[in-house]
Amino acid sequence: MEKIYFFIGTKAQAIKCISLINFLSYKPNLSVVIVNSGQHTKITESIFKNLNSKVNYVNLFSNKQNISKYLTGIIWTLKFIFKNIIFKTLGNKESKKNKSICIVHGDTVSTLLGLLWAKRNHCKVLHLESGLTSKSILNPFPEEAIRKITARFSDILVCFDADAFNRLKNKYKNKYVLKVSENTIIETLGNLESEKVKKRDLIIATLHRTENILSKKRLINFIKLLEKLSYKFEVRWYLHEPTLNSLKKYKLKISKNINTFNLLDHEEFINLLKQSKLVITDGGSIQEECFYLGLTTIIWRNATERPYALNNNMFISNFDVAKSHDFVLDNVNKQFKFKFTGELPSAEIYKYLKDKNFILND
Repeated sequence: MEKIYFFIGTKAQAIKCISLINFLSYKPNLSVVIVNSGQHTKITESIFKNLNSKVNYVNLFSNKQNISKYLTGIIWTLKFIFKNIIFKTLGNKESKKNKSICIVHGDTVSTLLGLLWAKRNHCKVLHLESGLTSKSILNPFPEEAIRKITARFSDILVCFDADAFNRLKNKYKNKYVLKVSENTIIETLGNLESEKVKKRDLIIATLHRTENILSKKRLINFIKLLEKLSYKFEVRWYLHEPTLNSLKKYKLKISKNINTFNLLDHEEFINLLKQSKLVITDGGSIQEECFYLGLTTIIWRNATERPYALNNNMFISNFDVAKSHDFVLDNVNKQFKFKFTGELPSAEIYKYLKDKNFILND
């Protein structure tokens, strides 16, 4: 029985891989193993609690809390490399003949650690959500560098749009490159055609990207926008731990009209998104979710690596409070309907791996 490892560290990686994990775990010819780096240990464990019982786990961490501070993150990364990559392997006596696949996702520190771990254990590496680029190595940093390194040293590259596919095929002519119909996150959103949810005068906000929460000016402008909108809408700001740390660091006050909350479980958060009239976020995964759900969205960035997940209801703010506010007033009641007609991404990936003989037939 062949093994498929999923190297997971963050909430977004868990959410975007869970449908593929479930799909592959029901294949009789495969053994699926989640390798958890512990970057977002509490969050990922809650996401995986209802997985198929056939899925196995390898926990490569000792921390009990999520990694939310930068110094803590550096120490955790160094400890992980020494413990799990330099001095420890899977213990397979025939590891050099190992035909296992390790799936890594995205552009986080855990993506890079997963690549190193997989290479150390002689696994083939599949990079899920490959080919995204800002075309600037320092923006965002270190995400852009991690994308390039991971694509360079992976064996199979899976992307979701024509631009990424052409970019990868032209640069890596000897690699396996697959373009699937949509991002795997679409499989976590339910039936887009049948669901009719009553909208509320509700705005959902999130902010967590390093380049934003380390900038006092961008944080202040973000709060100003929420305050302006709070007089017409119910505003709910769901705070990541690093964001909360930055607010405390800069001693920034939040208006009482802005309701702040801890992060929700993914299913609960998606249900809330469906009820909202507007979303303000800097998150790539949430941008994709809003695109598929047809939500009016302000992207709190000056660019996005996901041009395929944009429509007329979505606005890249360039951190401009006035223009963002005007966009809301002009577009908040408009609706965009996404129609999904393709094959499930998980099925496409499985079929490709079989066709290319990375895994045996059922």
